[in-house]
Amino acid sequence: MFTLTPASRRHLGVAAVGAALAFGVAACGSSSNGSSGSAASGGAGSGSTVSKAQAVMAEGAKRPSDITVTTPIGKPIPSGKKLVFVSCGTSSCQLQGSIIEKAAAHLGWTTKTIATDGSPTQVQDGFTTALRTGADAVIINAVTRDAIAKQLAQAKAKGVAYVGCCSTDQVGDGYLYNTSTPEQNAQIGKYLSAAIVADAKGKANTLYVDIPAFTILGSLGEALKQDYQAYCPSCGFSKIDVPLPQLASAPNLIVSYLRSHPDVNYVALSVTDALGTGLPAALKAAGLTKVKIVGQGADPTAYQELAQGQILALVPFDYFSVDYQMVDALARHFAGVPIEQTPPSRWLLTKDNLPSDYTKLFPAVPDYESKFLKLWGKTA
Repeated sequence: MFTLTPASRRHLGVAAVGAALAFGVAACGSSSNGSSGSAASGGAGSGSTVSKAQAVMAEGAKRPSDITVTTPIGKPIPSGKKLVFVSCGTSSCQLQGSIIEKAAAHLGWTTKTIATDGSPTQVQDGFTTALRTGADAVIINAVTRDAIAKQLAQAKAKGVAYVGCCSTDQVGDGYLYNTSTPEQNAQIGKYLSAAIVADAKGKANTLYVDIPAFTILGSLGEALKQDYQAYCPSCGFSKIDVPLPQLASAPNLIVSYLRSHPDVNYVALSVTDALGTGLPAALKAAGLTKVKIVGQGADPTAYQELAQGQILALVPFDYFSVDYQMVDALARHFAGVPIEQTPPSRWLLTKDNLPSDYTKLFPAVPDYESKFLKLWGKTA
């Protein structure tokens, strides 16, 4: 999931960060703090369902050892391709530009990153610029087909390949590859719900904090709720929406809700680095010390809070696997072999399995690069 800077929070329209990441775009809601569902009193789950949650949590906590793409390309990959990445303008998108550049260089391709502020107009202009400057392929994250319909039609007519991630749209009709889809993101909800129920021993009452501008986050919330209630049918579950213009006020909105719903003891963040900055401190200042936090996405600040026990569990957005997967899809396209629609690597982190060097972003699969190079018939 992408890290949202203050500037990007003001301008964000069709892109955000993941990771992971959630990421399709819809119109921003007008309500400042809407809620749905009810915060019923948390009930005790049966021993068997709690055990199931504990087993899922243990499964998710194992660091992935393999990338999700498994089939060697097996044919020559044409060199000399020009790849353009239309960035969303955040620091994490800049990081993605560097990862994509490194991946493409292994294939003898050149890359260019077009910076935008994430607004629809600038993303559309970036796509148009990529087409005008002779791109062979374009990558954009977290954009809907409708938002780039004109540019996508032009790309298809010119034979320009288009891939991306984190969209609610299905592939096809000029859209070759999409990863971190709503269906694939259900695994995130499974891991986070298991972490809550396992920690609470079935006595949980959870608030899901959504950003309604990104429709894929709503589907993540539904997946989390489904697994959560399967583990603990009597556990309470509620949801509030935080519109984009109020992201900076998210901790205050969450604290306000918790004060009026004192039975809630867990908060699940749809995008940790967008909603959770300052939240542990805000909870402490409000005397809400029994409320625990889980979330999707992470940055070094969230990792530090995880290490200190201020956050219970995180599922980071794995930029490294996602970016190499998108380049892999393009390599398969240009080599004339089928594209594998693969999910990102998923890893449930707690303070017990957090890597020691958490001051910077890290891949879920340590040797991901060598594994991709093997599939491509390349060496480092």
